[in-house]
Amino acid sequence: MKIKVLPDVVINQIAAGEVVERPASVVRELVDNAVDSGATDVFIALEGGGHSRIRVRDNGCGMTRDEALLAFERHATSKVSMIEDLNTLVTMGFRGEALASIAAVSKIKLTTRSREGSIGTAVTFRGGKLVNVESVAWNEGTEIEVEHLFFNTPARRKFLKSPRSEVAKIRSWVAHSSLSRPNVRYRLVSDGDEILNLPIVDSIAARGSNVFPGDLTAISLREGGVRVEGMIGHPGQALSDSSGFVILINGRLITDKIVLRAAREGYDSMLKDREFPIGYLSITMPAEYVDVNVHPQKSEVRFRHPDQVFAVVRGAVLAGVRSIKRPLTQVVAAAPVVEAGPPLVASPTLAASSTGSNTVAAPSRFEWPIPAQQPRVAIEPIVAPVSNLATQVAPQSYQPSFFVESPPPVAYHEKSQAVANRDFRFQDLRYIGQLLGCYLVCEIDNRLVVVDMHAAHERVNYNKIRSARSKRALTVQKLLLPERVRLTPEQVEGLVEQSEALRELAFEVNQVDADTIEVQGVPGVLSHLDCVGVIKDIAAEPVVAGWRERLEERIDHLTARLACHASVRGGDIVNRAEAYALLQQLDEAETAGACPHGRPVVAEFPRDAVERWFGRDR
Repeated sequence: MKIKVLPDVVINQIAAGEVVERPASVVRELVDNAVDSGATDVFIALEGGGHSRIRVRDNGCGMTRDEALLAFERHATSKVSMIEDLNTLVTMGFRGEALASIAAVSKIKLTTRSREGSIGTAVTFRGGKLVNVESVAWNEGTEIEVEHLFFNTPARRKFLKSPRSEVAKIRSWVAHSSLSRPNVRYRLVSDGDEILNLPIVDSIAARGSNVFPGDLTAISLREGGVRVEGMIGHPGQALSDSSGFVILINGRLITDKIVLRAAREGYDSMLKDREFPIGYLSITMPAEYVDVNVHPQKSEVRFRHPDQVFAVVRGAVLAGVRSIKRPLTQVVAAAPVVEAGPPLVASPTLAASSTGSNTVAAPSRFEWPIPAQQPRVAIEPIVAPVSNLATQVAPQSYQPSFFVESPPPVAYHEKSQAVANRDFRFQDLRYIGQLLGCYLVCEIDNRLVVVDMHAAHERVNYNKIRSARSKRALTVQKLLLPERVRLTPEQVEGLVEQSEALRELAFEVNQVDADTIEVQGVPGVLSHLDCVGVIKDIAAEPVVAGWRERLEERIDHLTARLACHASVRGGDIVNRAEAYALLQQLDEAETAGACPHGRPVVAEFPRDAVERWFGRDR
């Protein structure tokens, strides 16, 4: 086989295959160039999802006649002059390949006029060859029109997605990319219909509220030369893929595994292995800290100090997640259908059983706070319905002798007016009653508020256990008689492998033989539970690969399991005093808006939504 030099037309088409993958790739390159030109208004028009025509117009600096012709030469650019410039890039484009690559696989027309010029220039290429150059009357700025994409590479054309898919992809990219340029107006039209219009705003947060409607939590953190700002969603809004999470590095829209993993770890145990948050992060750092020249489509980067980026992102997200307290607002479209966003994950049905005779007696699992000045009301024991006694803790094992705060004697309407303009507080809710054995129904300020009592108590217990562990106050309660637990050999091996994590949580377990574990000690705060059941639950759960490198994450996950077992269950009856005490504890808890598994603790329904259920809006 002889070595030969490829013709220019083949070289250009190969290069185009790396840069131009689909119509969305063309839009990305042309919009990036428009932004680099200093444009404050970018207009994008599509026909047939971009298969037939793509038109991008801007009001940037424009080009002279000579520059318009030179722009189609490969590696012709105004943004890089020497190799050192790659270390300080602040522009979106820099290789000078975009126009040459697009021209090689389409018919393209560029019309432009520089700020200093009095007349414009129109240049037309077809399949990479110059067809026409002429002088035209034109306003300042540039318009590029791309027709018949991949007309000369039919094999590539037949792999294009449907026009609808391309429009969705382009709309998503434009909206996400616009987060880095709040000072630019973006308009997108498809087949004559305007589908996106993002006006100029004064901050990235304001642009974010246009792109991500709904209640998101703002985050901001700066350490060293790295700054992170953005907004993140409630863990209950998590998606099954990362399409709803936007990452910007120095204004460049990218995908990055390091940043995504740091963001997920910032949610503690509240996201499952295949769940991803929604929101966006804008990360800025000195240009020399990041290499953007590592991917043909410039959609990936390489960090000089990845550990520092990871730590700052995780810290920013963690602080934001722990501040989430507001309820998810449930929107009602028409009676009686309720549109409540992404489906919520069902609560685990892990039933507690009565404690064994070899465990040391401990206080009730309901450790409600003792009030300082309010009247004191004795708590009644939690008694499960008769039909559920087989799976509930025996009521006689609960003999609490402590007191909790009774609801303050203030009129609801006076109270709701006082809190109308303040941050959400659980203790300001007016408790109405218990619904379906698991939900606390409340109201405040013309809103119906529903609290999942199991998720709420789970959050409180999780925070207590985590706090005790961080303070080294999580003590081991020795069992009078060690308890042996029969498991499968695989489960025994998994528990032995996790012995370090279990010791951190004050469990003492030893392997007896291939299918038996002996429990010798349990966390003191949970000694009133059937901790053998807890061990079986932990053993039945598959261990994710690579957990040793993420030991803290695994311990948090196990902590969430313990908190779940220690919490009130659906079907348990709570009295009014206990309900108010739980609401008060939620105000003192970090991340009170979600349980340790990421499910919402509280949801609210505006009055107008409730009235639509019953047709009172008609």
